Amino acid sequence: MTARVDKTESAVGVIRGTLNADIAQADWNKVIGVSVNGTGKIVRGGAAGLVLGVIIADKTNYRAGQRCDIIKLGEIIEDTGLTAGTVYYADNATGLLTTTSTSNTKVGSTIEADRLVVNT
Repeated sequence: MTARVDKTESAVGVIRGTLNADIAQADWNKVIGVSVNGTGKIVRGGAAGLVLGVIIADKTNYRAGQRCDIIKLGEIIEDTGLTAGTVYYADNATGLLTTTSTSNTKVGSTIEADRLVVNT
């Protein structure tokens, strides 16, 4: 699975934060919902309603202490695993995408099977 940001307006759709912990290589290039912890650092997941956007970690940006772009409004191209016309949520524990709404935060929906429109 490889995800990348396709469209966003950085002045209104992107915020920046500092990662609290490393993102494991197994989760690089995946869409991960994130929230802010009590020290102001960016963490995976978050209780329902607390996810403020999504990140896509990769080999250049995955370490604790690094700044990351958090997409709040934009479109992400995802080459596998999505279904057209589906609402997606960030899992409250892992931040990974799910179609389960219970206890999770809505991050957006798909227009096509490979295009996730993020609107947190």
